[in-house]
Amino acid sequence: MGELVAILAVIGIFILPVAALGIGWVVLLRNRHEERIKMIEKGVILEEPEKKANRYPALRNGLFMVGLAVGLILGMFVAPYVPENDFDFLVIPVFAVLFGGFGFIVYFALSRRLQVKEREEDKKKNAESRIEQL
Repeated sequence: MGELVAILAVIGIFILPVAALGIGWVVLLRNRHEERIKMIEKGVILEEPEKKANRYPALRNGLFMVGLAVGLILGMFVAPYVPENDFDFLVIPVFAVLFGGFGFIVYFALSRRLQVKEREEDKKKNAESRIEQL
């Protein structure tokens, strides 16, 4: 009986959520495809929004790794001062994840600033080229 409970627990915890997400994804893709086919039959062609690739993957990865390292170091310094209980082994991983998240937040702010700067430069170049055309 205990084996059956364990098997059902594994199925309920792992297999069912994955299956539900998979089925939902397939239904979403099928509905999107049918909608596009119907629009093409009516003669309406929609342009998909242009997705820009991540231009700063090295910055993202670097800031994340630095955040992890800082978190690990701080966690090792703080761990001896945490009172011993059932969760004292989590101090170092929690600090690592926390500062890794801070690294991603810093990346977001920096990349957003760089993107705004690039857009302003593009606007200036477009304005200059329009002036030259006149």
